[in-house]
Order: sequence, then C-alpha cells, then structure tokens
Amino acid sequence: MFKPVIIIPCFNHSDAFKDFAVGIAELGISTIVIDDGSAPSQSQHLRRICAAYDFKYIHNSKNGGKGRAMQIGFDVAHDMGFTHGLQIDADGQHDLADIKKFFELARENEKSLIVGDPLYDDSAPFARRIGRKITNFWVTVETLNLHMPDAMCGMRVYPLAETCAEMRHLRFYRMGFDIEILVKLYWRGLGIITRPTRVIYPPNGTSNFKMLRDNLYIFLLHTYLCAIMPFGICKRIFNHGKRN
Repeated sequence: MFKPVIIIPCFNHSDAFKDFAVGIAELGISTIVIDDGSAPSQSQHLRRICAAYDFKYIHNSKNGGKGRAMQIGFDVAHDMGFTHGLQIDADGQHDLADIKKFFELARENEKSLIVGDPLYDDSAPFARRIGRKITNFWVTVETLNLHMPDAMCGMRVYPLAETCAEMRHLRFYRMGFDIEILVKLYWRGLGIITRPTRVIYPPNGTSNFKMLRDNLYIFLLHTYLCAIMPFGICKRIFNHGKRN
C-alpha cells in the first residue's frame, strides 16, 4: 500500500521554513522535520512551527549534514509504516505545487526514484549553475548513463525500503549526499524518473554551501565514486537482471 510522507531537513533555516510551512500543511500529507543541530534560537522557532502545524519534529543535537538528517528521517518514516518519502529543502527554493504531482508519479512507479529536473529563473547564481554542470558530467561518467537527472536537485521521492538499506553504505553525508545516494540507488537497480520543477533562489535567502570547502568535498566524492564505479556498474547489471 502506497503511504507517502514529506521529510524536511533543516539547519538554521527556520525563518525561511516558516514562510512555506503553511503551504506544506495545506497539502494534508504527514510531515517529518529533522532539526540538524540548529542554533538554540532557531531550534526553538522550528519546534514552535512544527507544533502549530502538527508536523513531527526530530532534534539532532549535533549537526551531521543533510545526509545524516535524511537518514534519521528515512528510518523514522519507515518505522512508522510509510512507504515513500518526499525530500524537500527547508530554504524555500522548491515549488510546493509540485509535491502532489511527484507523489502521483511515485504511486505509479513504486520501485523508482522520482527526481526533480530543475527549471531555474534569473535568481540562480552563475557559479552554482556551472558547478551543477560539472557534477552532472561526472555522474554521467560514474553511471555510464547519458540520461541521468540533475544530481543536486533537492526535491525527490524515495522508496523508503530500498533507500534505508542503501543509506548504510554511504560515505559522504554532507553536501555530497544528494549526489552519492542518486548514484548508489541507480547502481542498486532502481529506475529513475524525472519531472520538471521550478527552483528559485529567494531574495535575502541564506545558504549553507561554503564555496571552497564544499567544492573540495564534492571533488573527493567524485574521486571516490569513479574509483568504485566498475563495482557499481556490475551491481547495477546484476540487480537489474534480478528485477527482470
């Protein structure tokens, strides 16, 4: 039985989250918010917002990165009996009108990962666009697939059973999380379906991305994925054969 949940990792973005939390609540879909070691004032604010809209609030006392926050959210959601989790960032970049459309695709393709294909407006920084193009090139190399989706879009629907199992094998839990889990779920044999979604960079928005540190981190991630790529491709072939 298809049972969806929204999972939102948050690190010091309670003000941005407040602005679209009402839109999430209006969807009438169960929602889990993981506070990934935010500052005390941010945590208090986030806790009040979640209480107001009856979202499940989980506090991680030490910041572990987006991947750790999502791992907590995936495990809790799976234990609660949910089958599919929609990841959406807390900084207000994503279009809430697409959430139900993403879940409709997931319902029709329960063993596939649904990934947003971002449609940017003029608010997207040029440097971030270039960085995405570089990462998407390396993901093509790592999967030997010319049709892989944008590897850094933060709006996705994950089948929880397969994702929880794969999370135990991740190595990069911070800014590389979205890339690594995409590649490894593909290697695991999951189908990947894309859907266009509007992405904006809100005025006066704050980002947790640190240009030098996180680009180096992503470089190390791609080095690691390229090194183990032959094993991953073999795993994909083996798992795909079993599914068929």
